[in-house]
Amino acid sequence: MNEGIIGAIAALFFTSLLVRVLPVVYDFQFPESLVKWMETILPSAVFLNFITYIFLQEAQISLLATTAALGVTAILAYLSIGGLFMGVLGGCLTYYLLTTF
Repeated sequence: MNEGIIGAIAALFFTSLLVRVLPVVYDFQFPESLVKWMETILPSAVFLNFITYIFLQEAQISLLATTAALGVTAILAYLSIGGLFMGVLGGCLTYYLLTTF
């Protein structure tokens, strides 16, 4: 693994520790402003991190298929067609069809 991937994994690990383990081990409350910030920013950051990680790995195999699959997933998510399952299924099918034919 390269340095970027190791850094991304470490960031996700420490974020998980901060928001899941630390509040259980120590009895304290985050300030309300920090809680609102984490609820707003962290899900998007984790999602974007996964997209980047997966996109960069799969783009090495087929840039066209990866870009098309990401585009289909993004369009389905933006239009709210079928929810998360249909978005993922649409992207997976697009990638599969473009890499096998």
